[in-house]
Amino acid sequence: MSSGLASLHKILKDETRRKIVLLLNEKGSLSYTDLMDILGIVSTGTLNYHLKILGDLLAKNETGQYMLTEKGKLSSRLLIEFPEPDYALQTKRKWWRRFWTVAILLQAAGLAVVLALYFIGSLVFYRMIRPQRNGQKDQTRTVEDVLVSGRSLQEVREEVLSWVREEGIKIEIEREDFIRGRLGIPSGLGLTAPKYFEVTLKPVQNGVMVHTEGWISLYDVSERSFSNRILTSGNIPRRKGWKVINNLWERLRALSR
Repeated sequence: MSSGLASLHKILKDETRRKIVLLLNEKGSLSYTDLMDILGIVSTGTLNYHLKILGDLLAKNETGQYMLTEKGKLSSRLLIEFPEPDYALQTKRKWWRRFWTVAILLQAAGLAVVLALYFIGSLVFYRMIRPQRNGQKDQTRTVEDVLVSGRSLQEVREEVLSWVREEGIKIEIEREDFIRGRLGIPSGLGLTAPKYFEVTLKPVQNGVMVHTEGWISLYDVSERSFSNRILTSGNIPRRKGWKVINNLWERLRALSR
């Protein structure tokens, strides 16, 4: 019984075959040509295929027209009382479920790759570019003292703050005579090594002495000086830091009277 229902379900799963059964149930009988016209089928091969699949659900009357057998009438009642679901809609929903499943998996895989690169970079890449000591004392900061003559502490401080704003430096500590800020995200999160700057202002007899320091922190593993050397692989953050702090020195020297 269950195998018979399964076979019937397989036969009537196709929309064209369901239409043939429902048409013959409504009209009683139809000729081969009538079926082609009503169904909009232009290929006899297509119609012959569906008629063959319907098999013992159909029979021909004395005039050669197609009609439903008792089994065919039973199948028509089943179609009327228990309409088939919209297979096109089911297929569309299934496609969207697969699409979102794949999209979520791809996002998870992308996140895993980014995290892997981050940790690999923190453990391998940045340690690889650290300069060799070669028995010499390692320079850890770019340091410069600039005397701004003929200016007050407030005037010099305003110039430093103007430099901070134009370079996009985020201030971390600010006092009247001291400013500390950075470019980039702390600890290198976001795959960019942060660059730190400190400016100390000290009034002197003929102006203001400005002590500046700049350095790069590589995932908190070490601190390294900026460099004005020719750009080489792994040296981009240092060169950027050098340009920023060199700009400050030039502005301070230009401010002197």
